[in-house]
Amino acid sequence: MKYIRKAIVVILAAVFIAAVAIGLSVIFAVRNINVFTIAYTDGGAVSAQFSSAVSSLEDALSSYKGRTINAVDEEKVRQAVEESDYAEFVSYEKIYPCTINVTVRERLEVFAVAEEGGYTILDGNCSVITQKSANVNNLDGSPNVLLTDVTAEDYPIVTEIADLLKEKFSSVRAFAESIGIDRASVSVERDSLSIKLRCGLTMVITDYKTSAADKAEALCNAFLKMPDHLKLSGSMRCVAAADGSLSVVLPDGSVS
Repeated sequence: MKYIRKAIVVILAAVFIAAVAIGLSVIFAVRNINVFTIAYTDGGAVSAQFSSAVSSLEDALSSYKGRTINAVDEEKVRQAVEESDYAEFVSYEKIYPCTINVTVRERLEVFAVAEEGGYTILDGNCSVITQKSANVNNLDGSPNVLLTDVTAEDYPIVTEIADLLKEKFSSVRAFAESIGIDRASVSVERDSLSIKLRCGLTMVITDYKTSAADKAEALCNAFLKMPDHLKLSGSMRCVAAADGSLSVVLPDGSVS
């Protein structure tokens, strides 16, 4: 009889624990997944591509509904966002007991790389967004900045220069038409980076793998001080002296 009472106690305890576990799993099951968006178009309107990416993301995240909230971690959400082309992860928040909030930002088309049959479109960090048959920006229909002979190894430098151009001139695409690498023909020379501007002028950074951002800033500062007629054609070049000081040769041969 004593053993029967013990068995009953054990069974009741197990039933109680199971009931608590089931109750907690129901209470803390994900019921709401909210996706908040940050858009860059006028008035906060969402582009068709971003809207489609957000819809795809919402569908992907809906698979987590019903799971315990602690089982849905940030890395899983980040991965889902990364698979949705025009959306970029911003933040992730759990609101107990049953809600997850995710905020994403619209990825902007900035660069284009010519490929056979079309273009690979990149964002400002030189990360791939999509493939297109034409180099046409999805927001305004104007061209993205064309990258020519630029390898993945050069992407951090290009990104750094693009950030500087955006800071100086508000928009990279409105200011620059293309960015290209000019490979030196002889071993004693250094490769250079050329930024062709929409106004007609070309900025050249010699030995671009050394202090590229500083040289680009020197070019931008000299550009802002130049007479307007010198901005319509030709090239300006930034070079470093043996002591590391930078000088800019303007289109008319003068030095800034």
